Order: sequence, then structure tokens, then C-alpha cells
Amino acid sequence: MKPVLDHIGIAVAELQPALEFYGRTLGLGQPVIRLVPELGLRLAFFDNPAGPIIELVEASGKTELRPGDVVVALEVEDLDAAIAEYRARGLRVYDQPPTANLPLRRGWITKAGGHGNVIELCPKGEVAAFVRGAGS
Repeated sequence: MKPVLDHIGIAVAELQPALEFYGRTLGLGQPVIRLVPELGLRLAFFDNPAGPIIELVEASGKTELRPGDVVVALEVEDLDAAIAEYRARGLRVYDQPPTANLPLRRGWITKAGGHGNVIELCPKGEVAAFVRGAGS
């Protein structure tokens, strides 16, 4: 299976003012807020059953994300196989284990490897389940 777009993450300086803009001004509605203190993250997910989820990311922990950066999250059928395949193609892919508040294992390609963008590899359906409460 070729990877498909799972969701888009947008790094923001402060979550609260961004919620007003994306939720009300752009009309995306009420987000699902998830706090991940162990990674220094505050996340807001705008769920759209008819299209990709839009995620806002406020990061205070160790990260290369800066306000305005975009994370392109690709859905993969088999995370282990996708990580192995991309590594075989010469990419440096990081394997992010689940945490207490973000129980999702994901793969990451940094800005350096992703031509200026962070690429996230997500197991099929798991981010949507997490956002909708089935994965938390």
C-alpha cells in the first residue's frame, strides 16, 4: 500500500489564539485537546470525517518544530515495514514509542531528511481512533 495523507500538523507559538483562528475564523469547529506533558506538547485536533484531521501543535519540549512548520503525517499499513523500507532507501527514520498520554507509536523523518518538512508515519487508523477517544 502506498502511504496516504493521514493528517496535517501545524506548529503554533501559542495554542489558545490559534484555536480561535482555526476553530472560529476558518470554521473548523471545536477541537479535541490532548495534553502530552511528557513530550512538552499541547495538541488540538480538528476532526473531519470527510477529510484529513488538522492538528495544531504547541511544543515546549525538545523539538525541531518552529511556529509555521508543517508536519505531513502519512498513514501506513505496517509501521515496521514502512520504517524498514524508508531506511533501506537511505532515510534516517526515528521510531517514536508510545507515551502515557500519547499512546501511539509513530515513525519520524526530520526536516533534514524531509526537504524542510517533518514527515510522520502513522499506523493506519490509529490517529483517528486516538482523536475520537478509542485510542486513549
